[in-house]
Parts: sequence; C-alpha cells; structure tokens
Amino acid sequence: MRKIDKIVLHCSASSFGDVDTITSWHIERGFETIGYHYVILNGYRKNRKYLEDDNGLLEKGRDIDIAGAHARGDNSTSIGICLIGNSDFTDEQFTELKRLLKELMESYNIPVSRVIGHYETVSGAAGGKSCPNFNVDNLRTEL
Repeated sequence: MRKIDKIVLHCSASSFGDVDTITSWHIERGFETIGYHYVILNGYRKNRKYLEDDNGLLEKGRDIDIAGAHARGDNSTSIGICLIGNSDFTDEQFTELKRLLKELMESYNIPVSRVIGHYETVSGAAGGKSCPNFNVDNLRTEL
C-alpha cells in the first residue's frame, strides 16, 4: 500500500465527460489509463445529453493503490479527483466532492491543509495552471 498524504483537485476543462471519456483522452496523450482516481460528473457525458442522475455521480478511475498521473511531482503520494466542467460546477458535484473528501481525509488521516488545487502543486504553479478553477481555500473552510 502506498503512502498517501494529500488530495489534489482538478477539473476536466470540458463541458462533458466521464471516466471512459477521460481515459480515452489520457491514452491519446500517452498515458496507460486515466490519471485520476475519482471523477465527479456534471450530468453531461460524451453524447452531451443531460442525465439528471449523473449530476454529482462519483465514478472510480485509476485504482487508488496505484500512483496517479495528474500532478507531476505529487503523483506518488496523492489522490487525484477531477470534476467534470471548466468553472461551472453544480451544487451536486460540490456536495459529492465534500462527502468524498471527508471520507478520504478520515481514511488516510489527511489534514484539510493537504487538500489542494492543482494550481497549488509544483507542476500547477510552474505551468501557470488555474485548475480546478474554483477557490480551494473556500472549500477547505467548508470542510
């Protein structure tokens, strides 16, 4: 079992998607599979038809026991979570995100200060990332 000491939050920078869609995108970029451990849907999959039951739905990506491919320099010790969207996330997504974060923080003994946005990582800051495109400080306050 690998040592996990942080959770890195991302967005898909797309108006639609799910684990299958992101897996395809990541394979096209040369990854073995999806780089994130979890994806939280906004209701729009690849066909872009809205499905209410998919709004806030949690899908599992890469196995949590395998290092992610989502934040260079932080992959080996982190969990990657991606919200589908660019900056227009739904209340249902944030509700599920907070539920998942609380569960993971408890399971892995991760303090709220170690829940970070991609833009707060070395690779994010160096690359000028704004991902996950919401204020993670505000989220940490709510946790």
